[in-house]
Amino acid sequence: MSYLRIGDLQSIRWTIRGTSHARVMIILAPNFEERSTHCCTELIELFEGLDQDGSTSEIHWIIFTLQGRHSPTFLDAIKAVNVRRVVQALSGGQHRGRVAHKIIEYPIDPGRFLGELALLMRGLPCIDQLIVDYSAVPRNLLSALIEEVAASSSNRGRFPKVRKVALLYAWADNYPKAAGPELLGEVVGHFSSLPLRSLLEERDHAEVVIFAAGTTHDAVALLEALRGNGMGNQIGIHLVNFMNSDNLLESRLKLRNHYTILRDAPLQGVQVRYVFTVRHALAYMRDVAAICSQASDEGLRTLLAIGSFGPKPLAVAAQFVVQEHAEQHGTTSEVRADVLNSRGSQYLSPYSLGARDITVFEYHSTDPASLPPLK
Repeated sequence: MSYLRIGDLQSIRWTIRGTSHARVMIILAPNFEERSTHCCTELIELFEGLDQDGSTSEIHWIIFTLQGRHSPTFLDAIKAVNVRRVVQALSGGQHRGRVAHKIIEYPIDPGRFLGELALLMRGLPCIDQLIVDYSAVPRNLLSALIEEVAASSSNRGRFPKVRKVALLYAWADNYPKAAGPELLGEVVGHFSSLPLRSLLEERDHAEVVIFAAGTTHDAVALLEALRGNGMGNQIGIHLVNFMNSDNLLESRLKLRNHYTILRDAPLQGVQVRYVFTVRHALAYMRDVAAICSQASDEGLRTLLAIGSFGPKPLAVAAQFVVQEHAEQHGTTSEVRADVLNSRGSQYLSPYSLGARDITVFEYHSTDPASLPPLK
């Protein structure tokens, strides 16, 4: 049984120290955002003196640069500086000779992207600890990467067998008010590519979670799709506002943007909930999945759908919760589960400013009791 939990950087060090000759693979994707180099800096510091602790480790780094087909812009110039900074930081000492840098043309088919990464891992029999900094990874590639990580943990993927996974996300200090990401296209399921109305067909019971933490476009699109669904009390609609306790100012701005939706939702039979940390959000999604599981156990044809709009850790948590739910019930037409995403996005500004704390997800393909304790 696979399992996702909240970890921290020190637990990564603990895992590596506890593994004889640990093979560690780190994937970085620096771009034009300041936070895109933050995890690299923290990991270099984390690994200092690791061999002096009596442990031996083989640490490999993959740096990939996503480069658009357009003419170079000032953002590309900033990205080049950040990439050069990361490469230079890894050019000496214990990291010498184990750093691969690949420029990948973007947009790229997710399958081809995974193939490029797999080629860079070729020659490794297994990976004891895979560390992915997804702070600047586009969501469509991130979703495909999560699927591959889960498959490789069970020795079913293109990567070498992965024993343990750590997913890192560096939070921004703030965001420019002039422009943000503009979402394009309709909202569809990541696994099915179907809109919500189609996913609801032939279902006896459904639980739909909508995070009001991105643009209002996302939440409104799903609420409109649910209008007049005809399922009565056999559908639970959860509108969840993410109030990040570490950045309440930014959360307050998001709350103001969604005020009308949050105000009117209860009049339409929608449950409004608030979560204050990523851990809280993960627990809430698992609670909703448990309701869906109970309905499935009672013989109902069910749907679990999560619109994980907002910060990427919500999207990562949602995808793992959906995958856990599907794994629990197996592949059957009686159980549907999907993560709902907009088809694409484009950045209209330097997307974020500064860097602050790092959120760490730890993923393991066995019972959570086998994971090392958090320090």
